[in-house]
Amino acid sequence: MTEIMDAGGIEVPGKLKRTAKKLAAAGETLVQIAPAILHSRASEQMLAIARMGMLDKIIGYLVTTDKCIHFVRPGLAWDSVQTVPLDLIDDVEYVQEFHSNTLKIKVGDKSDKIIFYEDTQGIRFYQHLKEIISARKKG
Repeated sequence: MTEIMDAGGIEVPGKLKRTAKKLAAAGETLVQIAPAILHSRASEQMLAIARMGMLDKIIGYLVTTDKCIHFVRPGLAWDSVQTVPLDLIDDVEYVQEFHSNTLKIKVGDKSDKIIFYEDTQGIRFYQHLKEIISARKKG
């Protein structure tokens, strides 16, 4: 079950309605929602499911807004959300030339990998972040 939110016409999975409403109330505009997981917060089984693109077993989402990226693991009563402001991200790069649907984001001297269920979503996210980083460096 998906619902189209007015914020840019982004499809919001039913599991993320609660989080999407909170982000909208905070003044954030949705840019992209993609099934993805953080490497540091995943078991080997979870990573394998994501790499194989098993969309029937989505366990996490990367929610990109105009201000932040949010890693969301939907729950029954509450969602687990980890947030990184876009202006803190120093770089994004492909891991293994993206053969494993994996990107690495760098924040200061730390980094983490994001594994996307769908390669096209990861490529779109990469391009969006590169545009933001390059505009920041020019400005």
